[in-house]
This record gives sequence, structure tokens and C-alpha cells, in this order.
Amino acid sequence: MLAAIVVIGTATVSSVEAISSDEAVQSALARVPGATVANVTEFNRDYENGRLEYEGEIHYNGYEYDFEIDADTGTITKWEVEQEILNRFDSQFFVFLC
Repeated sequence: MLAAIVVIGTATVSSVEAISSDEAVQSALARVPGATVANVTEFNRDYENGRLEYEGEIHYNGYEYDFEIDADTGTITKWEVEQEILNRFDSQFFVFLC
């Protein structure tokens, strides 16, 4: 288990990662049957409201999946799915929120 304490100005941000970045990627991929690590096009660690989170994007089979995972709990806090529909004139995106 990794632990970090960061002092920013007078604020202290503390985090104990309950899950690793690899575990976070696997958790997101588990929601997209058939997708692999090669389909993860973005993946970052970030602090949101003083909490460490993982955020990323998966592109697979005509869909884009955007996700955020709380690193302390492993909970998926954001999951958005966009279907990419291409026609001969332009690209259109439709958003499905889960």
C-alpha cells in the first residue's frame, strides 16, 4: 500500500491508495467486454477536492468510455459512454450516461 502526504500552502492533502493504477485500469476494462489495455487511450492520476483519483478514456468498438475512479476506495465515480456514429458527411457523438 502506498501512502503520500502533500503540503500545499497551508493545506495538507493525504492519500492512501487502496488500489494501484493497474487495478484501476482493470476495473474500468471489466465494464467494457472485449477491450484491452491497448484500448486505454488516456490515463492520469489527479487530485479532485483533496482526494486522489484516476481518470481515463477507453476507445473500443465505436464507443468512447470516460471514467474516474477514487484511488482511496476503488469506487468508479464517473462513467460516461459516447457512441461515435460516422456518416459520409460528418461525425456525430451521442452521450449515454450510466
